[in-house]
Amino acid sequence: MEVPSILLNRILSEMAKKNASDLHLAVGSPPMIRVDGEFSALAGQEMMTSEILSKFAETFLSQEEVVKLSENKSLILVKNITNFRFRINVFYQKDLLSLSFHYISSAIKNFLELGLPEETNNFLKVNSGLLVIAGAYNSGKTTTAVSLIEEINKTAVKNIITIEDPIECLFVSKQSLITQRQVGSDVKTVMDGLDYCLNEDVDVVYINEIKDEEVFNQSMQKIFELASGNCLVVLEINTDSSVRVLEKVLAGVSQKMTLEAARYNLADILVSVVVQKLVKRRGGGLILANEVLLNNSAVKALIREGKIYQLESIMQISKKEGMITLEKSLDRLIELGEVRREDL
Repeated sequence: MEVPSILLNRILSEMAKKNASDLHLAVGSPPMIRVDGEFSALAGQEMMTSEILSKFAETFLSQEEVVKLSENKSLILVKNITNFRFRINVFYQKDLLSLSFHYISSAIKNFLELGLPEETNNFLKVNSGLLVIAGAYNSGKTTTAVSLIEEINKTAVKNIITIEDPIECLFVSKQSLITQRQVGSDVKTVMDGLDYCLNEDVDVVYINEIKDEEVFNQSMQKIFELASGNCLVVLEINTDSSVRVLEKVLAGVSQKMTLEAARYNLADILVSVVVQKLVKRRGGGLILANEVLLNNSAVKALIREGKIYQLESIMQISKKEGMITLEKSLDRLIELGEVRREDL
């Protein structure tokens, strides 16, 4: 058998040549990749065996990570392999080891060039409140959040703290000071990270997706406290609409306060909700569709009254303010000839 490290490096290099975003390795299957949303086998590669995948894992897992994998049966981590950076999911299925690799670009995209509505540039001037970047897996929400943080880093003098699990993109302090804290190694829990921020002189806090629902719910009150002070909180959430974002946020924080108090607090601190979806572009590649909810007086009133299901109508009639629904964003891309409806 080819030396495991060399074989893995070769597969990952082929993945990079194809501009694939993801690579999936499972026993009894050839390497599978996702390119521009399309899922296919990586040509010219052998079937994966349990022995091969175990050897692959041994090449990048530390002894501590091996112990965690044995205890939890799954592990998500970020590693640099073959000069590329990947988020790696190591897990078991049918009692067999499986691996998935998600490519993380070393270049942070310019926030002003992401394809978001022009009004979202105002986020760079916000000093406090809650800004939610939402979307499903592979929707580009982390790219947008990281780009926003980097733009603040380049243009303002701020104290920025990130709470991440795991740390994906590596920042270098520019005009701002950026401190990145990884849950489990730099700080024990998300809650501990938030407690630190509440007792620290901090201007911006970025929290990547909190995957555990119980931890998310426990964290929301502290996130509200941060956003209520002189701090901008940028929070990633995995969901597909502004309404579902607010439902999830309210469900979490209302475990610590009355629902009415939660609604009033949210109405006061919310800056915006941006929901993203990457869709197949005509001619190749992907293009960003987005939904933008801005917290104007009408939105505040609906949130306070618990009428969040009426927010879509507000977005539809507030185009001039920069709001847009995801459906309208997709329709616009179709009208511009950027995407085909059958590819949605």
